[in-house]
Amino acid sequence: MKLTSDQIDVYRRDGVVPIGKVLDEAAVAEAKERIEALRQRDLLDNPAEQIGKKSFRLLNVSSFDEWFKSIINNDNLLDAAESVLGPNVQLFQDNIFWKPPKQGAPSTWHQDNIWWAGDPPNMLTIWIALDDADASNGGVHYIPGSQTKLLEGELDLDDPNAYSHKLLSDDQVDGSRAISFTVPAGHAVMHHCQTIHGAPPNQSDRSRCGYTVHLQEAGLRGKDVTNCPLLRGKMP
Repeated sequence: MKLTSDQIDVYRRDGVVPIGKVLDEAAVAEAKERIEALRQRDLLDNPAEQIGKKSFRLLNVSSFDEWFKSIINNDNLLDAAESVLGPNVQLFQDNIFWKPPKQGAPSTWHQDNIWWAGDPPNMLTIWIALDDADASNGGVHYIPGSQTKLLEGELDLDDPNAYSHKLLSDDQVDGSRAISFTVPAGHAVMHHCQTIHGAPPNQSDRSRCGYTVHLQEAGLRGKDVTNCPLLRGKMP
């Protein structure tokens, strides 16, 4: 599912673009069953128990459950990524972010590349909705055009594992420019690694579970194919 020329133009301009349906109903159901099994094994961060955690979260989920490797290699995702990254595509990380009904703190404005340090910043996220997502249940908000510059954050993190990085304060972000999308389960939104984004808390009666696949131009960060496998093309 390669992006259309219009979608590529929107991505280049805004740093974020909906890419449509990438998983069918059976795959969405399977993903949610496996996430619940991982939660039952106490593998997900619990925001009620761990400092700095804003939602139930599991980083590098495919290293805990082999089934998710089939999603990482989904042609719908790789075709879309190749449209903007080029022919050589490598996994950086895949994660679960789950905000149950009436749970989950807001996600503060941030740019992923403050942690990833991609240089050049040819990295992206494909956020896949596993529940219908919109503004009412904590859908992600984006600042269009913000991918052109990496900002120095002003807001201290309370995450003890966040090293010296800081998040963006409200004074640094014009929230009136934010956009969000209604994303049905199985559909996805793709954003650049420097696009400013954040999310309100889920104050609704509906779950908001998402699965993110983070991809990079192969070899960008010198990661080997053992921990970050080459998914398409060749290593430079």
